[in-house]
Amino acid sequence: MECKLCRAERWGRWTLLAWAWIVVGSVAYGADTQGTVPPKPDDLWRRGVELVAKGDFIRAADLVHQIAARGQVIGRVQKWLDEYQTKQSARKAMDRADFEKYVGYAKARIERKEYALALDKSLLAADVAEDREAFLRSDWLQQLVNDALAKADELRKKSDWKSAWHIYADLGALYEREPRYQKLEHEVLTHLRLDTMFNEDSHWQERIEKVEWKDAESAMECIGLYYVEVPDFKVITERGLEQLLLLAESKSAQKTFEGLRNEDDRRDFKARLQENLDQVRAAPTLDRRACVERFRRAVHKINKETVRLPEELVVSELMRGALEPLDDFTTIIWPQDIDEFDKHTRGDFIGVGISIIKNRLGEIEVVTPLEDTPAFRHGVQAGDIIAKVDGVTIKNYSLNKVVDTITGMKGTPVTLTIRRGESEIEFPLVRDLVKIQSVKGWQRRPDGNWNHFADEENKIGYIRITNFQKNTAEDLANVMSELQAKGLKGLILDLRWNPGGLLDSAWQVSSLFLHRGDVVVSTKGRNQGEDQHLNAASEGPYADVPLVVLVDEFSASASEIVSGAIRDNHRGTVIGERTFGKFSVQNLIPLSSSNAKLKITTARYYLPSGVSLHREPTSDKWGVEPEIPVRLARWERVNAWKARRDADLLGPP
Repeated sequence: MECKLCRAERWGRWTLLAWAWIVVGSVAYGADTQGTVPPKPDDLWRRGVELVAKGDFIRAADLVHQIAARGQVIGRVQKWLDEYQTKQSARKAMDRADFEKYVGYAKARIERKEYALALDKSLLAADVAEDREAFLRSDWLQQLVNDALAKADELRKKSDWKSAWHIYADLGALYEREPRYQKLEHEVLTHLRLDTMFNEDSHWQERIEKVEWKDAESAMECIGLYYVEVPDFKVITERGLEQLLLLAESKSAQKTFEGLRNEDDRRDFKARLQENLDQVRAAPTLDRRACVERFRRAVHKINKETVRLPEELVVSELMRGALEPLDDFTTIIWPQDIDEFDKHTRGDFIGVGISIIKNRLGEIEVVTPLEDTPAFRHGVQAGDIIAKVDGVTIKNYSLNKVVDTITGMKGTPVTLTIRRGESEIEFPLVRDLVKIQSVKGWQRRPDGNWNHFADEENKIGYIRITNFQKNTAEDLANVMSELQAKGLKGLILDLRWNPGGLLDSAWQVSSLFLHRGDVVVSTKGRNQGEDQHLNAASEGPYADVPLVVLVDEFSASASEIVSGAIRDNHRGTVIGERTFGKFSVQNLIPLSSSNAKLKITTARYYLPSGVSLHREPTSDKWGVEPEIPVRLARWERVNAWKARRDADLLGPP
């Protein structure tokens, strides 16, 4: 009997990519067969290709069976179609069995009052339910929701934030259009974040270094002038003050700061904040100046006269809360984070080329070396522990400080002392320009380079874009040129898990596959200067390559621009799950100190069809809807993600 893990891995890798192979292969081979078969079979073939592109594989298979001239090309496509139908039949049977099993597991957990685990199993059941909405309305599940909320309230009273978050996160995933679960999740995540921030090894001071009130004041002015919609400064003020109250309630913060440990001072701090908050709530409206004045009073008067917290901390927490009601993408990039933010926008940095984390033991561990970098060429491997940099022990360094220590000027030396097993090895490296690769392939070759063919025999290419940065379009064009030289017949463009990036990069990537004059995207903001219309300026060099675009619920922003442009211009077939729904444009504005920047939403973007499908809390329609929807169960998503993660890791050169 096949084990569940093996079956899950096989399905996770096969399900969505199979659709892409069938569509790309059918369209590519459909072009090859023009004029090579008698008229009637040729008409059937063209109709079959159309049905495949629409996702109607059953009728397509029937037509292919009717074609008299069963050539090699038709035989290949027929094999794919037959395999698809076999897999789908098995999938439906497996879904029904899994649904009953997960519901049984959930009800058993309810009997034991293990509500968080019951919600976990309910989520799995919802993924494979034939009628998800009916399942979510079922009486037993509604009772579970009520019991789970009561349990979460108990956990919050015990400051068990992690367990409470588990419940709220599952409820938010089950009922996506219910904003109260998101608010509850935000509150407990704030406490979790503060607990992490103020633990003994967190180096919290580094996180807020150079945070200044004048930057916060400048940010509020920019929001009033440039935000995509007229901001509600009453709500902004409420959320900022509420965030400071959450800070005052944090047990970890109380342990860290003497002012919060003093019960009288803490009570006074909270009472004066609450008084201000009550006044704001009672006011019909509030303008920007009144908002800034309330914030200034909290920072420079209430705090200094009571708990005397570091001003940098109060400002950063205040602004974290204040910006939360705008959207998830408007934020202040404080000085400590500027370099990292710029690095990922540009797509390059000066360093040795390693991705690192702080593991559970507090050690600095290499996740993977990056392609064609000093670290990779000298043999640094995934799993290596960096013990010293230039002879200095770094175990007690924060992750940011380690990064700052390893990076530096181009051409300068740095020595990493690495522990591998029982051995310590010194790696003398020279810092160099490191390119962050955003264009990746199907799997790695032995030399570490990407193989960009998913099916080399049939010449079906595969390109995965991880984000849209400055060099993405150029790198993509280079890979496409290599594939065409090797006889490319069709392309799978994978935008799953791609969170987006630069608008210009999305425009350039789309233009590679479109015809001259095709609309890519348009933007419209509160200020006329944000309005623009972007078309393909010239004939795309790959405008005739048969194309499939893979998307999922994590494909956002620039990914939605590209997939939407391909779909609306009928240039290719979009396959997968509905995308994230981030139809907004952000700009970077330097703030007063020049050490910080405001990333602010200034416009909405619109697909060639003229729609902007931004996801709001009350939206019932958002994101790019695939022409061929493929629903994946949660474990299939996990296995697909693991396969991608494993492909990204580099072994020894």
